[in-house]
Amino acid sequence: MSNRLPPVLVVDDEKNMRLSLKTVLADERYLVRTVESAEEALELLAREDFFMVITDARLGGMSGYEFLSKSRAQWPDLPVLMITAYATPKLAVEAIQAGAIDYLPKPFAPEELLHAVARCGERYRLLQENANLRARTIETYRLEQIVGDCPKMRELKQLIQTVAPTAARVLILGESGTGKELVAGALHGLSQRNQANYVRINCAAIPETLLESE
Repeated sequence: MSNRLPPVLVVDDEKNMRLSLKTVLADERYLVRTVESAEEALELLAREDFFMVITDARLGGMSGYEFLSKSRAQWPDLPVLMITAYATPKLAVEAIQAGAIDYLPKPFAPEELLHAVARCGERYRLLQENANLRARTIETYRLEQIVGDCPKMRELKQLIQTVAPTAARVLILGESGTGKELVAGALHGLSQRNQANYVRINCAAIPETLLESE
């Protein structure tokens, strides 16, 4: 589907199943890495980036359920798709409750697998876009972007650094074009809430009756 995604990690102790899954995914242009044990998978996850994992529930050594638990603890955002030839409604519920993003009983149609993988790929892209947007937001508004080195500007920058870490409400006044938005952005970037969304509202564009609710 896209070579820009990191690989899919396939964990299965049956060689034919590993080859079959790799073929189906590679035909859709996914990058694929395969291993035959959960222990190998955990070692590989510690070294490389993957956008999802497909694991059999029953493996030699550590089971797929144990692997799911360990991978969720270390990489909580990594989707894990569970597959098994011993499917029951109870096991399916247990897998989802343990954190699996989906559960496929063998034999399954390639379309079922590809649908689940596509959803994980889209999820990965959205997470990356969100992270990039957050990084750009933080990068766009920095104290260093407020230009000026006169005593008044140094005083303003010191005030921003003093106020930003607190929970105080701040009212910024100034004529159009004087840099109020830069000051607000610097305050947000230096605050303890800098990982949260920085939302700007154009009050002049909102009817007076709706402004309070906004």
